[in-house]
Amino acid sequence: MFQPPDEIIDLSNPIDETIPTWPTFEPVRCEQTDWAARDGFTMERVEMATHTATHVDAPLHFIPEGKTLDDFPLEKFVGEGVVLDLSERDGKITITESELREFDPEIEPDDVVMLYTGWDQYYGRTPEYLFEFPHLSGNASQYLADQDAKAVGIDTPSVGGWVDEAPAHGPSTEVQPDESHLPLLENDVIPLEELRNLDEVLAGETSRRAYFCFPPLNYQNTGGGSVRAFAML
Repeated sequence: MFQPPDEIIDLSNPIDETIPTWPTFEPVRCEQTDWAARDGFTMERVEMATHTATHVDAPLHFIPEGKTLDDFPLEKFVGEGVVLDLSERDGKITITESELREFDPEIEPDDVVMLYTGWDQYYGRTPEYLFEFPHLSGNASQYLADQDAKAVGIDTPSVGGWVDEAPAHGPSTEVQPDESHLPLLENDVIPLEELRNLDEVLAGETSRRAYFCFPPLNYQNTGGGSVRAFAML
């Protein structure tokens, strides 16, 4: 008989017109087009980039002619895994291979590896969240790919750091986005970005296993898409 989980923890950020988006993206637009009192039904139109709010990347995001979301079975977006506590940053925003190797015994083949940095505390249109967030070094990404991870999640805008110029902020890292993404995407490891509440999964531990679900809508021919991610304990 199916045994329901004791607890379900929502790992997804909300979607509305106020949420932060990647600084080069247009903001989310959500318009109510119909009202039940007037039209007999209520409906909205939402416009946003596919890599908005909590979302996954597919290889096509960085690899020309790479796999799209619909090239992966639904099983790719569910699975057992582990949350790792990387929140003691000491001002360092690049996550290194050596940091991850400290958790080597905790990571199993085909795991969904979730990286808790604590950066969801800065969630919003803030400099910390948009530009100064923790991200993976190329070697760290390659290490996770070599561990045969199914997916790698993080509670920041991206597994790769901010390297562009904005009117009020320059680059925050020398690690280029492709250095962080390609070791994962070239090995069909799915990046899962803009998570929240990973500390609730950890519940005071430095690592903790759970079952994760993060299915996108059935997008066709896209390099990513928003998801509703959650953990089951």
